[in-house]
Amino acid sequence: MPALGAYRALLRAAGPQVLLLSFLARLPNAMGPLGVLTLVVATTGSYGAAGVAAGALGLGAALGGPAVGALADRYGQRLVGGTAAALDAVAYAGLVVAAVGHAPAWLVAGCAALAGLLTPQVGPFMRVRWVTLLGERGLTRLVPTAFSYEGAVDEVSFVAGPALVGVFALVFPPAVPLLAAAALLVVAGLTFAVHPSAPPALRAPGVAYRPARLPRLAVVGLVVAMAAMGAVFGGTQTGVTALAESAGRPGAAGLVYALLGIGSATAGLATAWLPAHFGWPARYLTFSATLAIGVVALLAVGGTGSAAAVMAVVGLACAPYLITVYGLAERIAPAGRAGVVMTLMASGIVAGVAAGSSTAGLLADAYGFRGAFAVPVAAGAGALLLAVLTVRRLRTRLAAPAGVRHDPRPVDSPAPR
Repeated sequence: MPALGAYRALLRAAGPQVLLLSFLARLPNAMGPLGVLTLVVATTGSYGAAGVAAGALGLGAALGGPAVGALADRYGQRLVGGTAAALDAVAYAGLVVAAVGHAPAWLVAGCAALAGLLTPQVGPFMRVRWVTLLGERGLTRLVPTAFSYEGAVDEVSFVAGPALVGVFALVFPPAVPLLAAAALLVVAGLTFAVHPSAPPALRAPGVAYRPARLPRLAVVGLVVAMAAMGAVFGGTQTGVTALAESAGRPGAAGLVYALLGIGSATAGLATAWLPAHFGWPARYLTFSATLAIGVVALLAVGGTGSAAAVMAVVGLACAPYLITVYGLAERIAPAGRAGVVMTLMASGIVAGVAAGSSTAGLLADAYGFRGAFAVPVAAGAGALLLAVLTVRRLRTRLAAPAGVRHDPRPVDSPAPR
């Protein structure tokens, strides 16, 4: 099926409402980090306190994602996603009250960590929904196209979220961006959670719940692959910020970095044109190599103009890599465990961003923006090495019969000894 026809089929399968809701419900997560930085800097005047609060938000998100995913696999996205959205809105409101009220830094950071911990996993949940929706309609061949679409939407949301924070912060008091995020959680997050497209809960009354075992080595390898991509994001953002500061144009950092998201979203949509015989393992190796080669160009950056050009090129490698890792994760996930596997992937990105940005910050202090750019270069090389070392295991697992690959034991059967 041609790519445009495939995207039309996706629209018919899901309906425009859930696609709009899933995009709007992602924005609070994209608004959170910059919103926290903006608010805490404005209320304390301390970049250190702001960095701690933003780091606590990211740490909470990395730890909470798999827990939210596991609960959703067991009790359903409606209950878990709706509860997370409502509580996350309360946590953001509490963070605003604490910051505006000049509460101790530990309390502000604690509220930020709680907001991260309760993040509704909209992107991973929507990927699970695609598998269910398309499977019910006999359209499983469109799952790669759906993941391409999701990769593009993720990138657009992470460009639009910070942009919204910037606009709100320019026009309104610094608390407004996070209050807007809380409002979106209530309106879009709750509505997305209870939408009829949500897959049913697995837990049946009076029946023991015994989740299928995860293929740990394969899942860990993919989580590390996502962490490498996160380190590329975090290190690149820090390097661009340091570059813009050194050029006397700090306001240009956001615009330059946004080009990475635009290039990534474009490439993400274009992956739907890839031929079916270009399988997931081959894509993994190819896009890992493309990423590793692309980030090397960061070492040649000398100003904001050249940085903008390199950002656009690097962006073209990002979404195909992410889409491929998510696709591999979906294929190796046992029956009924897709939610936790997908949220583990998202947590890997968050953890990588935190590690990459903090490491790049230290290197930027010591060696300037070129030192910061060493982080994404190293992360790209690590991603390629990991792909080379693990692709054979992944290929073997994908070639296994579905019953072996997914280990779909009935929930009331005894666990293997």
